[in-house]
Amino acid sequence: MQGPQTINESYYCLRNKPDGPVSVLTTNSYVVGEYNVNTGDIRWGRVVLASQKVQIQNYLHRHFPPTSAAAPAPAQKTQIVAA
Repeated sequence: MQGPQTINESYYCLRNKPDGPVSVLTTNSYVVGEYNVNTGDIRWGRVVLASQKVQIQNYLHRHFPPTSAAAPAPAQKTQIVAA
């Protein structure tokens, strides 16, 4: 289990398993969201102010970057047809 990391004065995050999700908690230990490191998505379980959400999302993306990068779109091949 990884120790708690302070996000700001109201929230901190905690990761129970090295390959598990990152839980976002209030200072009163209420779980307000869960961050999936594989996809970079956050699922909110409680109401969080929009300004706080932005801070939390930025923190999580900086400290826990998504592991699966989106596959780049394949480049279109141009085909030249001789007339």
